[in-house]
Amino acid sequence: MRAHAYSILLLSGLAIYFRIDYLSPGIDQILMATDDFDPAPWLDDIRSFYQRADPAHDFSHILRVYRMARIIGMEEKADMGVLLPAALFHDLGSKKGAGSKLGQSGQAATSLVVSFLQGKGLDQDRIERVLYAVDVHRFSQGILPATLEARILQDADRLDAMGAIGIARLFVTGGALGRMMYHPQDPFCREREPDDGRWNLDHFYRKLLKLESGMHTAAAKRLAAKRARVLKQYLQDLEEEIGI
Repeated sequence: MRAHAYSILLLSGLAIYFRIDYLSPGIDQILMATDDFDPAPWLDDIRSFYQRADPAHDFSHILRVYRMARIIGMEEKADMGVLLPAALFHDLGSKKGAGSKLGQSGQAATSLVVSFLQGKGLDQDRIERVLYAVDVHRFSQGILPATLEARILQDADRLDAMGAIGIARLFVTGGALGRMMYHPQDPFCREREPDDGRWNLDHFYRKLLKLESGMHTAAAKRLAAKRARVLKQYLQDLEEEIGI
């Protein structure tokens, strides 16, 4: 069992960090090998790459996306030797993870990934397919991936932005960036355009509530429907509690 140490309290727009320990399933339970890929020899290196990533894009996020990609990939009969390495590397070089070991230029991160994969014996065709999936997965790019593995990685990453974990990631990120929790007069964007650069709650309307309709695979659509209900229920509960 491994202890993690991230939580956040938002009080009048002030982000106050404090340590909590919680138990998560052992990595072996999450990162199960498939016939095409065994992650065990990679894990120490992968963990070190995300050592200084922000809490919403840290190693635990990578593990969740990996697990979800594996579930969807097995149902969709994807090439797991492409999909699962892509899941492990998908946030390297991300601007959001600028504090991480690889939070430098995208080109530098790509070079490091290529070197790592070559060292693990992947051929050039497979490496290029891994890099393609990583390159096109981000929501902000608005790219419809051409390969099955890239579509599944997009689905898996976006599922981690939904449901209870998506809400937690939203507020830990917003707190770290100094955003206020919600607009005082119109928290639910009924008479204004959402501005998630200023208000955390606006990110629901800018991104999170749109994710369900963009899922590619049948498995992801089922999972997204459940997580979308969690998002909507949270907003209903919040509206009742804040009385606006």
